[in-house]
Amino acid sequence: MEILNGIRVIEVTEWGFVPSCATVLADWGADVIKIEHPARGDAIRGLITSGMIPGAKGVNFFVEQLFRNKKSVGIDFTKEAGRELLYKLVEKADIFVTSFLPEARERLMITYEDLKKINPKIIYARGHGQGQKGPDANRGGYDGLSFWARGGVVDVLTPPGQPFIQQRPAFGDFTGGMFLAGGIAGALFHRERTGQGIEVDVSLLGEAVWILSPDIVAAMTYGFELPKGGSAGTPNALVATYECGDGRHLVLMMLQHNRFWPIFAKALQREDWLQDPRFNPDEERAKHGPELLEELRAIFKTQPRPHWAELLNDSECIWGPVQSPLEVVEDRQVKANGYILEVDHPEHGKVRVAASPVQFSNEPPTMRNHAPEIGADTETVLLEAGVSWEEMGALKEDCLLYTSDAADE
Repeated sequence: MEILNGIRVIEVTEWGFVPSCATVLADWGADVIKIEHPARGDAIRGLITSGMIPGAKGVNFFVEQLFRNKKSVGIDFTKEAGRELLYKLVEKADIFVTSFLPEARERLMITYEDLKKINPKIIYARGHGQGQKGPDANRGGYDGLSFWARGGVVDVLTPPGQPFIQQRPAFGDFTGGMFLAGGIAGALFHRERTGQGIEVDVSLLGEAVWILSPDIVAAMTYGFELPKGGSAGTPNALVATYECGDGRHLVLMMLQHNRFWPIFAKALQREDWLQDPRFNPDEERAKHGPELLEELRAIFKTQPRPHWAELLNDSECIWGPVQSPLEVVEDRQVKANGYILEVDHPEHGKVRVAASPVQFSNEPPTMRNHAPEIGADTETVLLEAGVSWEEMGALKEDCLLYTSDAADE
């Protein structure tokens, strides 16, 4: 269900954070116009073609994931003529999203104050590294820095005494983009009630503070930090990871261990455990947690994961497999719920991307079109905005990139 059908978004962004927000809005049905530099486009377009991913065969997975369901318009708005074209698009837009820092926005005259003069009802959304205030507001930041490192995420996830683990690509970006999209949805509701535009702001650092709020609030409350790297006190054997006989792993996640203990014992066909004085009553099982943990480690190694999956799935046990990305794609729940989208690409054949997670009326997002080339929609969008072929022709060498030869005929 395309709940934002009829909403127009102007995207002036680069890399992954704020573009992922616009992707979510596009998945929800918004008409997203991505403004790119006419020559090089969004900087993220160069990551794969630069050889970062061996064997990529020309497919830029970041572009396909981030740019689907969008239109690309090539405008150099550092030029006055290009900025006037951008303003013309803003006039009829509902939302403007940007990742540009304050100094750049002021220099390019695309601040909220600039744009609300053109469109008083515009919702102006920005995403950045360290927040809109303070001495580092103008300092650049990527998710690997502002979210992962400065925000404390890597510190709590790395086991004590071990080298810091590395963040996965766009780990903080895509989460932050979802936050920003949610803020924009709230802003649309505000405008519906008041008729007024508003600013929306999300930083990668602020995102980290929210995600780590259990650790941060606990530290502030008790004066000490929770165990790091997944370590804990007395082991709970029903909340643990186990290796199976085929080398694959599964996770038990039964936080209510008192409730699930008899269910789990029966699922594994070990009712004798229910009479074992080491594990009954509940207080004794807590004392002997390490023993039960070791027994389970040995038991799970006796059979491959599908064997244990069958037993656990026949019960109420809360568990799941540890899966690789390729396994996730084939997960029966991922398939059933439409978490992977597919589109026919004219050059690369069938291209699959990950759906944004919110669904409305139990429907997954729609893959309307694949990622466009730089400036692929320039002429169409500008014609709709009232720019003539003659005007585009005059501006082509100055600030535009478009694909049609019609203007030269």
